[in-house]
Amino acid sequence: MTKMFRRCTTAALAFAGLFAATAHADTVFAVHSQAGDPVGAGQSAVYTDTDSTMTMEADVHSIRLTVARGDDHWYVSVGAPPQRKFELGRYYDAEHPTLRTGRAPYVYMANAGRRCDDLWGEIHIQQLELDRQGRVAALEATVLQRCGSAGAPVLAAVIRHNVAPYSVKLDSGGDDPVGQGLQKSYFGDTSTFHLLGESNYMDFTVSGQRDVWRAKLRPPAGGVLQPGTWPIGTDTSALFVFDRPNQGRCGWISGGQVEVKGVRYDPLDGRLIGIHVDFEQFCDGADKPLRGSIRYGL
Repeated sequence: MTKMFRRCTTAALAFAGLFAATAHADTVFAVHSQAGDPVGAGQSAVYTDTDSTMTMEADVHSIRLTVARGDDHWYVSVGAPPQRKFELGRYYDAEHPTLRTGRAPYVYMANAGRRCDDLWGEIHIQQLELDRQGRVAALEATVLQRCGSAGAPVLAAVIRHNVAPYSVKLDSGGDDPVGQGLQKSYFGDTSTFHLLGESNYMDFTVSGQRDVWRAKLRPPAGGVLQPGTWPIGTDTSALFVFDRPNQGRCGWISGGQVEVKGVRYDPLDGRLIGIHVDFEQFCDGADKPLRGSIRYGL
């Protein structure tokens, strides 16, 4: 892939993922269309099963979704490569379903009669659970489509059905010694996530894409992990650090803040089983921060 191709894909994924994360429903469909895309017409929108009519038929071989809200209608159809089943991972070089060649997967997204005669696509299966009949019981997927050429504007769609987000998103300033200017996202198709904690601490690790990141959080003395915003980098503030265990270590936190946007505990033993944290961390006196978001089941 070219550098421009990768940048367009990264931007579309981040934008579509942000939309899907903001909606709370059993099924969410979020789209982001870049300017010049003939199907999405440069628009972005979020649809949920609470404000739209949705029908999904999905198994390990194919996923079909229809969405209707007023005069707005979407049809999405994606398929695994021939003689293969969908698993967690990424499927590149998708083709139009009626023009498919060889072992290519297929993608087709149409909106209010607008469609592609030929297309280039990708499918990212980020979470997947099946019932006993092999039908999809839970799904998180991102679908990318470009009409006419591999370098055309991107239409990105996120489908989330009966799942909560698992993700880490990073945006590092150029002089940040931990992130070293990195802008990157981690989802279930590339990465694994591990959470330990109770009401007074969180230890979190994400591993994938040749990276391992770790976050540690302790609320201010005597406090508990609950929704709220705390400064970091002072003796009386929350204790927080986000770094890499074997590289990009932070010697001292010189400022920033951490916002706990949601927590969930096991009702039987009090273990921390879900958390959503946004943070801004200034490390070793850096002028530019490392900003990030951690979502584990929330």
